[in-house]
Amino acid sequence: MRSLLIAATAGAIAMTGVGTAQAADDVTVMTRNIFLGADLGPALRAKSGGEFLGAVGEIVRQVEATNFPKRAKGLAAEIQQRKPDLIGLQEAALWRKGKVDLNAVYSQKPTATKVVQDFVKILLKEVNKGKVKYEVVKIQNEFDFEAPADLDNNLKTGTSGAEANYRLTMRDAILKRKGVGIKTKDLRGKQYTVKNSFTAKVANFVTVTSRRGWLSTRAKVGDGPWFTFANTHLEAFDDRTVVPSIRARQAGEFAKAMAKVKGPLIALGDFNSDSPGLVPGDEQAFEALTKAGFVDIGTTTPLSCCIADSYDLKTGGSITDFDHRVDQIFTTTPKKVKRLKTWVVGREQSFGYWHSDHAGVVGKYALK
Repeated sequence: MRSLLIAATAGAIAMTGVGTAQAADDVTVMTRNIFLGADLGPALRAKSGGEFLGAVGEIVRQVEATNFPKRAKGLAAEIQQRKPDLIGLQEAALWRKGKVDLNAVYSQKPTATKVVQDFVKILLKEVNKGKVKYEVVKIQNEFDFEAPADLDNNLKTGTSGAEANYRLTMRDAILKRKGVGIKTKDLRGKQYTVKNSFTAKVANFVTVTSRRGWLSTRAKVGDGPWFTFANTHLEAFDDRTVVPSIRARQAGEFAKAMAKVKGPLIALGDFNSDSPGLVPGDEQAFEALTKAGFVDIGTTTPLSCCIADSYDLKTGGSITDFDHRVDQIFTTTPKKVKRLKTWVVGREQSFGYWHSDHAGVVGKYALK
């Protein structure tokens, strides 16, 4: 299979496969991790309350610096370029803020309601400026956590050293193209069990559980058959030396859920797991899926993950940072889902920013 790099407004787009005209029963899908906007690691690793407040303040500054409204322009250009019928979004963050409330942290019952940035609304606003229009099919809340932020790097100011509470609701979403007769029904979704989730003791006073899940819809594109479209995001905070890893166990849950599907299946997302041979230990979730009957129908080259300096998507990062293949497309019904063509999009900056720390993967398939 040959690869051809095409320079486009959205960035370099890698195309593999044989070109074919769009048939009535063809479907084009996209998996796109749009990046929540900051590195959460320092906050999760904080050893004291003061360190935690400072780390949350840095997260707030990173979200501002990584500038999703600008990045959304590049993401919108990718979508307009490839015109996928269905899109699976990961890290479709909703950022909110409120007054300092330590109980919201202790109880893990968030209270902040003032919207700072809604990534789905921002992205749809940019996308729908173009000729091809999209709408939400389903949004699912996953990780939802609120914490006080030291915004001025001074623990002697504010309330207990913080100036405001900030809340991150991590979401996954499914979008569909409007105006071309795409039908959807039977919306489903579920979070992975707590026993298969990452849990950390933060700053020696609060336990944080990173929740992940999957969502799906039955879909029909034009005169094609009904099929199931599923989107997931497996755990990022994991230890690849542990067997089975958290994300391998989540992959097992996902496989069991998809085993109930009747008819053609396209399952995609950020699996945070490489195909074998790239990074030792990272293949666990990938192999759990293939052992369960999943067939890889995505693209092997070029790689789609990840910009190393994710906190600096303006001046940091390089195309050489893309050294993982974790954004994938699978099926369990290979006789009913034939791969026609695949692309990797967003491996260059546009509008002054990398569109995300990930690139996106687009696939075109014939369904039976």
